Amino acid sequence: MNLQLWLASLNPTLRNAATFGLLTLEGAGVPGVPGVIPMLAQSAMIDAGHTTLEAALLWGVLGNWCGSLLGYAAGRWGSHRIPARWTRSLRGERTQALLGRWGAGVIILSRTVGSLRTPITLGAGAARYPFPRFVLFSFLGALLHVGVWQVVLWRFGPALLPGLERVGLEVAAGLAVALVLGLGWLWIRRRQRSGSAA
Repeated sequence: MNLQLWLASLNPTLRNAATFGLLTLEGAGVPGVPGVIPMLAQSAMIDAGHTTLEAALLWGVLGNWCGSLLGYAAGRWGSHRIPARWTRSLRGERTQALLGRWGAGVIILSRTVGSLRTPITLGAGAARYPFPRFVLFSFLGALLHVGVWQVVLWRFGPALLPGLERVGLEVAAGLAVALVLGLGWLWIRRRQRSGSAA
């Protein structure tokens, strides 16, 4: 099946909701959520004339920004559910100093750098970083992150889709093999541990 034709056949409301939802999860710092995938789908829709760059930016920025606000709320009001050693780290002097000195820059940068996204977002909430400032800086970060990615994918994404379609099955097969090997390794390791405990 042609990936571009399939993407073009998607309901625009569903596509925008998926973009918003996935980028909300990515913005909240949920590991492994592929934020670039819905932006790539949006670029195919822009190329096909089914949406505009402005609409793709709107749904992506709103999703990423709302996710960052959810992550902040989780750190501020839900940190009692986070493991104690993480909470100590999130509320520690290092986090306070980092946010105190580089707050604006580190919050904006954390929207784009995945390895910073979760600790900075949760840490800002747990450290009680001023909410109005967090709202502003996380919005600017979401605008920068989604804006750059969406424009680059709008410009070059349609040229990438045929290549992704060709390697898609190979990548899926490779991931399936890696998953089976990983689960097998965990199963063997668990059996060895239970055997040595007996």
